[in-house]
Amino acid sequence: MLVCLRVIIASLVAAALLGACGSGGNGGGIRIASSRQADPPFDMFGETRLALGDRCLRVLVAQTQDQRVQGLRDVQSLAPYDAMVFVYANDTDVRFTMANTPLPLDISFFDKNGKPVDGTQMTPCPTGTDETCPIYGSKRRFRYALEQAAGAAGGGAIASCAS
Repeated sequence: MLVCLRVIIASLVAAALLGACGSGGNGGGIRIASSRQADPPFDMFGETRLALGDRCLRVLVAQTQDQRVQGLRDVQSLAPYDAMVFVYANDTDVRFTMANTPLPLDISFFDKNGKPVDGTQMTPCPTGTDETCPIYGSKRRFRYALEQAAGAAGGGAIASCAS
């Protein structure tokens, strides 16, 4: 009886800890998803609001492979959006290029919990290709990448905006 009671208590404690740590489908991390379709000319993407530090940003969401490949190619201005977030289902070490991208961008990389892991400024390569333009990546694996106009990147973690 005592052994059964210990197993039950241990199971309840483990379940409570897992619930407190948010062991949802994202491995306990934050979840970023589109809340609606973005406005033209960005309507191939979704959009959502995302907190970066103490700022609430209106961001484009690139969560499919086609959306991530397109990214901000051929974009002259992000307006009315503040950034684009690239969402991956698992930690990754993919690299980014500025091929056909005339807008100077800062890229910040975040782990599954929204904590920053790396970042850099990317130089436009408006007439180059994926093969001829510089490649940018994080020094550590990441779950989310956030691109903003150069100089706009702020520090801090990413999370859902407070309503």
